Amino acid sequence: MVIVRPHQAPSGESLLFLIPQSVHAALSGDLASHWGNGGFLPLVHPEVVWPAIFHHDDGWIPTDNAPPIDPETKRPVSFLDSPPADSHAIWTKSIQGAARISPFAQYLIAEHFMMLREQSHSADSEAGRTFLSKYDELCESWRDRWEERHPACHEEDVQRAIRQLRFFDWFSLWLCLADRTEPHTFEETPQDVPLTITPQEEGVFVTEPWPWTVQDVHVAVGGWLVPDRNYDDTDDLLREMNDWRRLHWRFVPK
Repeated sequence: MVIVRPHQAPSGESLLFLIPQSVHAALSGDLASHWGNGGFLPLVHPEVVWPAIFHHDDGWIPTDNAPPIDPETKRPVSFLDSPPADSHAIWTKSIQGAARISPFAQYLIAEHFMMLREQSHSADSEAGRTFLSKYDELCESWRDRWEERHPACHEEDVQRAIRQLRFFDWFSLWLCLADRTEPHTFEETPQDVPLTITPQEEGVFVTEPWPWTVQDVHVAVGGWLVPDRNYDDTDDLLREMNDWRRLHWRFVPK
């Protein structure tokens, strides 16, 4: 499942911009780079938290490369409409893959997905309860293994690390889901310091307060432009996935 973003060509033709979930997660990591200024604390244990942010959606890579088609709507399935069982399987791959980073990375990514499930309408379904129960137990073991090696990682740091992953995930999604033309204030930041993003000319955002340690930040994502039409199946869509484009954003201080 990909991020499905409506797009209109200069000719007026309606298109879909399909952004892979793994690319969105890499954007999360790019936004987290050089973070820690203007009231915003740096990443907790960046040697672990940064790659956890960057790779938290690696489990989506197979479906990113072959997006499924909804049999009823005949459209590419957005990650927002992913059936719980499918999401659980994909999230599990992401959590398992994070083992190459650290038990703490597994803990953070699992906690992130557990929160997503807890806040969804399927939290009380059998699949939801099974997923939450399984990872609630595993999270404890991963955190215990981490703290055996890092006893100085206090509860406040752990919670801040979780909030950092969640914030950069949402920051990236906010950019990817639509063309932003109005000012927006992120209220739920890692330190609950409001962050206001104000669009200027195309792709440029004035940012207040300035949260990065560099003078400006330039990030981008790639995705496929495809016709906005009905598709018979994934193979039908894959035949149209040959126009790879990039979206660019530049953040500057006020």
